[in-house]
Amino acid sequence: MLSSRPVSEQSRRYERLEVELPVRLFIPEPGAGPGVLRFQAFCTSRNLGLGGLFVASSFLLPEGLELFVELGLADGPLAIRSRVAHLVPLDDERLVSGLGIEFLDVDAQGRETLLRSFTPPRYQAFFEGLLGEFPHLKKRLPLQDVSFLLNLWEEWKIRQEGGPALTASGAPPAPSRRPGEAPVLPHRSSRRRTR
Repeated sequence: MLSSRPVSEQSRRYERLEVELPVRLFIPEPGAGPGVLRFQAFCTSRNLGLGGLFVASSFLLPEGLELFVELGLADGPLAIRSRVAHLVPLDDERLVSGLGIEFLDVDAQGRETLLRSFTPPRYQAFFEGLLGEFPHLKKRLPLQDVSFLLNLWEEWKIRQEGGPALTASGAPPAPSRRPGEAPVLPHRSSRRRTR
């Protein structure tokens, strides 16, 4: 059964970024060789948290379906085993239609990539203030390193209170439609085998 269960803001321990990234959703064909896919589709993220993302789409997949999400990050694509956590129907007047997807399995390298890439505006402001006070650090201390450390610090504080890791499962809720924004147009997905 399809459902729309946005996650409440109060249940969130970690921030989300409103960010539009290219996203490839895919399901490998079981027992087939590398590159043989049962399904793939291309979407755009609307928001991203370290535990999941929301993608706008003109199609819906079953809640609970496991798939891979490949994020188009600046440093290159990052594929993460994931699960469809909640849906927003195509005819929803208030919210962007699409899929809330939670990350299930992020390896150490993928986790580091996410922690370096996830830079909320307050981290950017901190970084700019830091460079204002210590301009000589500009070449030695890139923003990605600061984001990595600040994300680890935030995670450490929350884990001290018994909370989950930053990259623990959690799909962001759907964003509201922007003023004048129409529903997402039908999107082509590929259900053929590709090599």
